[in-house]
Amino acid sequence: MCGRFSLTTPLEELISQFLIDEYNEEASPRYNIAPSQKVFSLISNNGKRKAGETLWGLVPGWANTEKWKPLINARSETLLEKPSFRSLVHKRRMVIFSDGFYEWKQEDDGKVPVRFQLKSEEPFVFAALWDRSRDGEVTSTILTTEANDLVTPVHNRMPVILKDDDAIEKWLNTDSYSFEEASKILIPFPEEEMKSYQVSKLVNSPNNDVQECINPA
Repeated sequence: MCGRFSLTTPLEELISQFLIDEYNEEASPRYNIAPSQKVFSLISNNGKRKAGETLWGLVPGWANTEKWKPLINARSETLLEKPSFRSLVHKRRMVIFSDGFYEWKQEDDGKVPVRFQLKSEEPFVFAALWDRSRDGEVTSTILTTEANDLVTPVHNRMPVILKDDDAIEKWLNTDSYSFEEASKILIPFPEEEMKSYQVSKLVNSPNNDVQECINPA
């Protein structure tokens, strides 16, 4: 799964790398992004890539917002089987910006947080879906897949990471690419292009959103 991540990359770099045409939010550095918080996201609309904030934790438009538990992750292998996701995969695909994510490794003296990022330390995006809840809030969920060999010792699932321009375009451009075509990119990111390291237990609390969260322990 993916329950915590970071985005410290300057907005100018994100605009350049991901060809953002429009944005309505300033992306300030975030070191410990948690569910129920705003996440910097990207959609494609009428041929333009538009960036802005969504609320992390999907609430379908048909759901009772008072009783519904927001869905922070969605298994990519079963999207068409789930009522919450199967109608979204055709027209409500999006990506969420990141430059690292956390998982917790079980050791003898308890769980320790581990940060995963690209070896290049470049930003990337998570494949995601969005919907608008009954109260008008745009909510989102991050897709997951089987873990690669780097992540497996820590967790058996990992977020779907997209870095390749063609893969990102296929996922975002719902007018040109069907879900059947786009779903082929929902696979584990190559472990040889990633690295990991243990970080401070500061990251255990979502109240701690400081640079020390991403520093090696």
